[in-house]
Amino acid sequence: MLLRGGKPASAKTEAENKAEMQAWGAYMGGLMQNGSMVGGLPLVGGGKTVSAGHVSDEAVTSAKEGIVGGYLIVKAESLDHATELAKGCPHIANEGNIEVREIAPMPAM
Repeated sequence: MLLRGGKPASAKTEAENKAEMQAWGAYMGGLMQNGSMVGGLPLVGGGKTVSAGHVSDEAVTSAKEGIVGGYLIVKAESLDHATELAKGCPHIANEGNIEVREIAPMPAM
């Protein structure tokens, strides 16, 4: 799950931020309890973009979809199951969206 967009903490009240952190704790706890949680972290703003012969001092952003601000890796039976797990994520209530993608298996070397 790629977490995009959302209101920054600085745009919310202390009470709103506290409520959001409680919602995140409950959501992550639920994923851990049912065995779906593999990992995930927020990403620091900014970054660099590397392409053929060029390095930019900013991460790629899309005004339409929002910058990727974090990720979650979950175990799911299918893409549809992972999508159902994403529907309960507090990031959606924070005006963000979630791109749900499958990790492709890599052949052994």
